[in-house]
Amino acid sequence: MNRKFRKITIAAVFLFLVPYIITVFMNGSHMKKDTNSSLKQVKVQSGNSWKKVPLEEYFIGILAKEIDVAYEEEALKAQAILTRTNIYREISENKETIFPGEYMTYREMEKAWGKQEAQEIRKRLQKVMEETDEKIVMYEGKPALAPFHRLSNGSTRDGTEVFGNDSYPYLRKKDCPKDVESKLELQTLTLTYEEVKEYCRPFLLAVDKKESERKFTAEDFEITKVDSSGYVIKIRIGGNIYSGEKFREALGLPSGCFMLQDQEGSLKITTKGVGHGVGMSQYTANEMAKEGKNCEEILSYFFEGTERRQVAEILLNIE
Repeated sequence: MNRKFRKITIAAVFLFLVPYIITVFMNGSHMKKDTNSSLKQVKVQSGNSWKKVPLEEYFIGILAKEIDVAYEEEALKAQAILTRTNIYREISENKETIFPGEYMTYREMEKAWGKQEAQEIRKRLQKVMEETDEKIVMYEGKPALAPFHRLSNGSTRDGTEVFGNDSYPYLRKKDCPKDVESKLELQTLTLTYEEVKEYCRPFLLAVDKKESERKFTAEDFEITKVDSSGYVIKIRIGGNIYSGEKFREALGLPSGCFMLQDQEGSLKITTKGVGHGVGMSQYTANEMAKEGKNCEEILSYFFEGTERRQVAEILLNIE
């Protein structure tokens, strides 16, 4: 009886293992487990706490916020790969990453575009997400730093100049001649010197309280250093030097490429481009897509020396 039961058990186990044995034989014993299902949700900031949001919902909401949804499909695909890269780069560095809560929910899409158009836009972005096939930008086996901006001043910036080192050799200055044709290329803002001082007061106080309280004139503002693409690196305000990016952020300027001019007792600021100027120019990406370039060609242009690979490799390393 025991012998008969043992035979039945062995036969059952054999039948159970046959599919696995065949699979291993066909795919190799090094077969990887399915890791795509290991990241279904992300932690997203919600007030003073956080909540879990489905990755697909967050991904589409970020994509809708980050780029003009009317752009060509290949430009949207390029942006989708950058969006995914940035998400997984954060996760690979810290599994407990809490992402910013600034993404477009479906309800916000409906408010912005109306119910019917919001449905069409969501379908389009979902298609873009699916057709980029879980790909990210990789450099030397790791997710690359994948910055982007809406519009350059005619060329992107060199990463060595921006970051002060050569940690990101794939971020090189790239010509974007069609960017200058955009209606958003040149923008102006005119403020009184007192208004400028108030906007800059937080970082002025941090350096020199007495200096921050005095009255400013045209002589107190001077751009002292720009990079090879024309973006401001250093600006003198009064007797101290500050970063151009700090000044841009304080005044909410659309670009870090700007010029200063006194205009009848006020400061006229003229900006070129939209954004920080590093990485991919979305406007040029769209122009390239119109010319027939695909997302791979677009990303290869802006992130020279990188490659596109699937996130499964990243997930294996962070589990």
